[in-house]
Amino acid sequence: MLRVWMLLVLSLPQFRMFERNLSSKCLEDTNEFLEDLQSETPQMYALLMYDSIGKDGSNILHGNIDQLGSYSECTSAQSPSGKFSGQYCKLTIQQGKIDYNVAICVPSSCKNEDIMMLEWLGLFKYKNTSFISPSPILLFLANNNIYRVKSVYCQNNVPNIDVFVGICMFVVVLFIIMTISGTMFITMKEWKTKSAGNKLKDSLSSAHKHYGTVSFHKINGQQLQVSTPKSKLESPGQNPMETTENSNGVDKRIWECSCAAECATTTTTADIINWILSSFAIQNSVPALLSTKNTMRSYSVINGIRVLSLLWIISGHVCHFTLFNNLDNPVQWLVSVPNNALYIFSLGGPFYLTVDSLFLISGLLSARTLLNMHHQPEQGLTFKILKDYVIRRLQRILPLYIYMMCLYVGMYSLIPWKSFGENAKSQLDNCKRSWWTNMLFLNNFVMIEQRCMGWTWYLANDFQFYITTPVFIFLLYKNRLLMIALAGFLLLTCFIVTALISWFFKLPIGLHFDSRLLTYGVYNIQYYVKPYCRYGPFLIGIMLGILLHHRETSLLKTKASVVGGWLCCLGTMIAVIALGYALDDSTETYSVLPVLYQALHRSAWAAAVGWIILACEEGYGGFIQSLLSSKLWIPLANLSYACFLIHPAVISIYNGLQETLLHYTDINMLYLFIGHTILAHILGLLLCILIENPLQLLRKYF
Repeated sequence: MLRVWMLLVLSLPQFRMFERNLSSKCLEDTNEFLEDLQSETPQMYALLMYDSIGKDGSNILHGNIDQLGSYSECTSAQSPSGKFSGQYCKLTIQQGKIDYNVAICVPSSCKNEDIMMLEWLGLFKYKNTSFISPSPILLFLANNNIYRVKSVYCQNNVPNIDVFVGICMFVVVLFIIMTISGTMFITMKEWKTKSAGNKLKDSLSSAHKHYGTVSFHKINGQQLQVSTPKSKLESPGQNPMETTENSNGVDKRIWECSCAAECATTTTTADIINWILSSFAIQNSVPALLSTKNTMRSYSVINGIRVLSLLWIISGHVCHFTLFNNLDNPVQWLVSVPNNALYIFSLGGPFYLTVDSLFLISGLLSARTLLNMHHQPEQGLTFKILKDYVIRRLQRILPLYIYMMCLYVGMYSLIPWKSFGENAKSQLDNCKRSWWTNMLFLNNFVMIEQRCMGWTWYLANDFQFYITTPVFIFLLYKNRLLMIALAGFLLLTCFIVTALISWFFKLPIGLHFDSRLLTYGVYNIQYYVKPYCRYGPFLIGIMLGILLHHRETSLLKTKASVVGGWLCCLGTMIAVIALGYALDDSTETYSVLPVLYQALHRSAWAAAVGWIILACEEGYGGFIQSLLSSKLWIPLANLSYACFLIHPAVISIYNGLQETLLHYTDINMLYLFIGHTILAHILGLLLCILIENPLQLLRKYF
């Protein structure tokens, strides 16, 4: 009966166009599914497909309006004929001013356009009830009982490996193979060296039994001969031939002779391969990464600031990414979190200020790097110095950046996504289109709405700021007053531009997701990622780096200046955080106060963090200096760049593999933060072992 009715409907003149566009296979399989569902004894697979369809839930008034059904139940259904299986699809419904998602389970032969047409024809029904039936509460909220399907997305986990994805996967696998090969190479080399050392020790012991000459024939191609009179060995006054062994049990003097003989020869291809494999060995990477030795020689508090800033960023991103797509009670979050100062370390608080702390540190280190390279100020900044300055930065950030992007593309192409797979597909498509903007550090200007790995806007800004440092170092040795004037002018320009943008768009103070959700896109694109709005903290870092580098005596000469500085620092930090909650930035009452705050608060925060670094360098940090300069931060600081790159992907993958929405509670968010933080650091360690540390070691060889 159903088949006849469908054929009659499609035979009508007004529906002929749909018949031409509909897939015949989809139509046939859908008819089989609906008949098996509505028969007197429904087939089990049909019941599974119907049961997996999204239905009304509770907590709708708190935002639980999406009806996601059951992904696993849908995809587990298989028709007895074997012609099709269940396919999980989400329909975006518009009802009045409300948009929400409803999941349905359809035959796997149907495409998005087929489902749109079949739904428009009203064929998805069971006992005269549509698969898509708005709840009474939604009817009340929308004040409209008419709905339309805006779009359809069907989750298809068949990997689509094109050339771009293939290249990325090759890069990922290549470095994994290099790491395994290097580790095995060093293991075998150490084993052979240990065996050779044991033989030498046995030979030496045998020779000591005979008074006279001990001969060693050809170690690494060099003829060695050591004469050892017994009388001198037994002399208590001197012991010139005292055996000193290295970790492999080989006589140190013999080892040095062997190394000298090797170094004297011309570098061969075998030597280069040896260097490369040794650089990728885990035995060399892990000790360097987990070492607590401070290699910076100064600015020891930076390690603690960097790690704490990263933890604050991860906390904010956990809430940020989850709120966007994965909460079943977003209204409850909006009511309880954004305006509550107890949530200062989550998205409800100004976690974005930590980015300005990182910009300050980057500016400070960029100035120190260039000043250390500029050994002869009278010659000015030569082209070679500038070239080395830029290349050093690219060597530091690009390899891991490229590898992370390849890993990101590879993972997003192969992971079997579930109910939220459309977000992953969108991100993957963005990377395929705009990867080149990341490589050129232009992803904060070009294709912003389609940028790959959206959080890497920070690297674009940082590199753009980095290449401005030589201007100030050049003026430092030419005309210091002009340098100070230029710094003041640029800082003032940043304030004015930020204020004008805030006033024109009536931007909110922070990332509070209140009733002004529509302004988030404008806030992010027009203000948050733009270098002319974020340059202030980096510029303050440059000035601080120049000041610390050229100090000859203590900058803080009196206790009054120290106490006053700490009071201003703490007062500024408290004011920046408190005003973020206190100021009214609603569009109806938007005034000059939020504009001034938006223009000044980032640079004010950076100046306060800069004071902490200065006071600690001068020895007036107290317990704060002891805390921030602890050696325990050093291994975590070594992983901070890798963790910064990987942690948003960890959060996104976790969210994308969910079948149902998450429920916001404080304990849930805390556990997610702890789990994501630990996993991000584990994966960050692996990234450093695979790519960052090996390439840094190779720089010393070549």
